[in-house]
Amino acid sequence: MGILQAKKLVFEYIRRDKDGNVDGVTRAVDEVDLDVERGDFIAILGHNGSGKSTLAKHMNAILYPTEGTVWVDGMDTIDEEKLWEIRQTTGMVFQNPDNQIIGAMVEEDVGFGPENMGVPTKEIWERVDESLKAVGMYEYRHHSPNKLSGGQKQRVAIAGVVAMHPKCIVLDEPTAMLDPSGRKEVIRAVRALNDVEKITVILITHYMEEAVYANKVFVMDEGKIVMKGTPREVFSRVEELEEIRLDVPHATKLAYELQKAGLNLPDGILTAEELVEALCR
Repeated sequence: MGILQAKKLVFEYIRRDKDGNVDGVTRAVDEVDLDVERGDFIAILGHNGSGKSTLAKHMNAILYPTEGTVWVDGMDTIDEEKLWEIRQTTGMVFQNPDNQIIGAMVEEDVGFGPENMGVPTKEIWERVDESLKAVGMYEYRHHSPNKLSGGQKQRVAIAGVVAMHPKCIVLDEPTAMLDPSGRKEVIRAVRALNDVEKITVILITHYMEEAVYANKVFVMDEGKIVMKGTPREVFSRVEELEEIRLDVPHATKLAYELQKAGLNLPDGILTAEELVEALCR
């Protein structure tokens, strides 16, 4: 079994009208099967309302299935006795870093999680140093988080999760509130965690460019997984992605249009560099 597995996962929430009366049921996740291996870098794509954030919240038992099962490192997420262990196994990083940062100084904030876990003081400081180095924020350890840019704050939030030594990190739209340079910073840090620290990464996003670095991509629409494969396989399906209101990376779209115009280019070009290389050939 992989580090994270969902089998026929269904999640429904009750809709209420303005008076609080039950107005119906919405199925946000609809019979999803997912298998994530240790060391994977998975991207889950979809527009707003596709179910991807609801799915993410099942990965460390913030939400429980209406039907079906989710296992984290072999533990069923509805097993209350395992809740603490599940949340230590899978760390969550959310959209707004301001909601996750509570320390007056960067290193205090990163040490907060391990301290709550009862990690000995000497080891806490070792973890703080290694986590800040892993996300490229070590030189800011004595700064106030309030003085940091959005991208830097989000990297501190990620370091705070890494310091708890999870086997897996789920990032739920971690760059949605950042400018392009902040987005690049955060994705670079996430890639390093996966490449160097071998942490399993699940990235929930609607930015196609961020999914290029994943080794598997899942596309969600109306609560279902409608496509899966490598980035190259998924992004080759330009028209299908556009049908469900998703853009593809700019280089992929340009290569696709050039192909349609009669140029002999390979399918699924992902980056500007690949496109330049293919055109030069």
